[in-house]
Amino acid sequence: MTRPFLQCLVWLLPLAWAAPADAHDEPEATVRGEAPRRSASDVTFDLSAFRLVPRGSAAEMLSMAPGFYLSQHGGEGKAQQLFLRGFDAQHGQDVEFSVGGLPVNEVSNVHGHGYADLNFVIPEVVDRLRVQEGPFDPRQGDFAVAGSARFDLGVGDRGALARASYGMFNTARAVVVVAPRGERRETFLAGELYRTDGYGAQRAASRASALGQYLRALSGGATVRVLATVYSARFDSPGVVREDDYERGGQDFFGSYDLRQGGFSSRAALLSELVVPTTHGRFTLLGHAGVRSLRIQENFTGFALDPRGDRFEQRYDAVTVGLRATHRTTFRLLGHTHAVEFGLVARHDRTTESMGRQRFADDVTYATDIDADVNATDLGMYADIDMHVLSRIHLRGGLRADALAFQIDDRSTMLVDRTMRVPRGRRDAQGFQVGPRVTAEVNLGAGFTVIGAYGKGFRSPQALSLGDGESAPFAVVHSGEVGARWRHPRVQVTAAAFATHVDNDLIFDPASGQNVTIPESAATTRLGTSLLIRAAPLRGLELIASGTWARATFDATDYLVPYVPPWVGRLDAVYVREVGRPFGRALTLSLALGVTALGDRPLPFSERSSAIFLLDAAASARLGPLEFGVAARNLTDARWRDGAFSYVSNFSAGADTSRVPVQHFTAGRPLSVLGTVSLYL
Repeated sequence: MTRPFLQCLVWLLPLAWAAPADAHDEPEATVRGEAPRRSASDVTFDLSAFRLVPRGSAAEMLSMAPGFYLSQHGGEGKAQQLFLRGFDAQHGQDVEFSVGGLPVNEVSNVHGHGYADLNFVIPEVVDRLRVQEGPFDPRQGDFAVAGSARFDLGVGDRGALARASYGMFNTARAVVVVAPRGERRETFLAGELYRTDGYGAQRAASRASALGQYLRALSGGATVRVLATVYSARFDSPGVVREDDYERGGQDFFGSYDLRQGGFSSRAALLSELVVPTTHGRFTLLGHAGVRSLRIQENFTGFALDPRGDRFEQRYDAVTVGLRATHRTTFRLLGHTHAVEFGLVARHDRTTESMGRQRFADDVTYATDIDADVNATDLGMYADIDMHVLSRIHLRGGLRADALAFQIDDRSTMLVDRTMRVPRGRRDAQGFQVGPRVTAEVNLGAGFTVIGAYGKGFRSPQALSLGDGESAPFAVVHSGEVGARWRHPRVQVTAAAFATHVDNDLIFDPASGQNVTIPESAATTRLGTSLLIRAAPLRGLELIASGTWARATFDATDYLVPYVPPWVGRLDAVYVREVGRPFGRALTLSLALGVTALGDRPLPFSERSSAIFLLDAAASARLGPLEFGVAARNLTDARWRDGAFSYVSNFSAGADTSRVPVQHFTAGRPLSVLGTVSLYL
């Protein structure tokens, strides 16, 4: 794939060299204001410079926010496992995601409720990233337990970009971005092709993604925006390695017991948004529709549950449609301008999901645990007000109410009268949730601001857990935060302390491959602190550094919630400098550094994983339209455990299964080097 692409670059080079040096400028300025903060930990990142830091996907941009850590233990096509502020959010159950306004979390996904696959996002077109830690904004809905993240799409460097990369493990990537001059930064078309053999057994992956967005100005100041995406991926998954097998040499560090693990993922979606200015505000109407398909095969326990093998196959197919309408208006009162917003959100998901157990020898399904159709409808309403009480005191608050209804056609069977199995049949359930959100911000002067926030959020139930006629039991979240921020022209420092209580938490269960509630200790509490520093101490140098400590415990026992890292540290640094103008063209050198530090994670049965320290680096040189770069991940070639678990397993067919739990791990990426050539037209 790479050789033809490089030939295209050579053919286009003379044309690019003739282009004017300032051809990337936008003809019309785009106003890019920052939304009002709802807490000290509500942060927005402009990604123009920090794309240089080596990352495996757009999702890994989340690591710039305090406390965010992402694990990719399931393969390069499966959604990342997420950790944030003391939450093991699995694949999205506790973090609400949107891309260009398109909701990503999947309702009642059989692999994990709230499953959020961000692999379709092309990093080159992510313009800004907003992370709201905590449920403090009435606009935040289902799954915003630990927080929410919004990827805004756009391309500031107008023209065309052709990029080809090749590196270790036969990894190749090609990207084309077209951003027509004369159009706003929100208008672009981008495509990505990627493949790799992977750095060990069962780690090959490939994907293809296309993202297109168009923004057009209408008469009277109105705008219309259309976003479309198409994506597909095929990936292998290594599964886990028992720590004792590795230590005695019975299994390679990058090995796999089951060579039939992996999956397929696809997505297609369309979004349209109309924004109409009003006398004192604006009206926004957004609609979206999409189709989704996911298939995953995994085996966490070998032959511990059944001598035929414990591998499971999960399938999820969904059609989603949704609407969002908001009306925001401003008014004057007591010498200050205030704003009020009303919103209505509606979403319907029609899903088909199944889970079957497969024989290890020939993939034949011998048991079906799940086989159901689910219709889920979410209707949410909110009111939000933004007021200046005094010149230095700012109050923001509102109320959100959601109604969720479920229809489940369950084809899995249950035993009746000890002799006959019958389908479980139709079940219906509905529930309501109301939650206040409030923020107080006080400007102390000299760049200091103090912010306090409280919010009551929720997570909807996994539909298959509901009984007929049940009032859907939401997981209710109470969260509070107190923080302070100091701004300086070159430095910004934010510190926060937070507390979160969840009355019905979900914990990963390796035997079922799903997230489940532990009845005897369903309620959990998180306490923690975070620090974020953003600085530009020297010309061309930008830094983002953060550190988070969180303690997550079960209320009933005070035991630590498993898998959650207590300490998460991250540093992103970028240095960009023009060093000369040979041939009348700017020669720009760029250096980038990414550092991740993770404390030892508690595991079930009083076990702990090892701490993690990773170093990534990149360098590039751009002369006019041509740029060459090299990126290295895990620069020290550390042997680290991306995923760590503790449970009972047996990967030897025919052997008796010990009931003693042992540690398992999935190997993290070794030293990986990727070279890139880019052509800007």
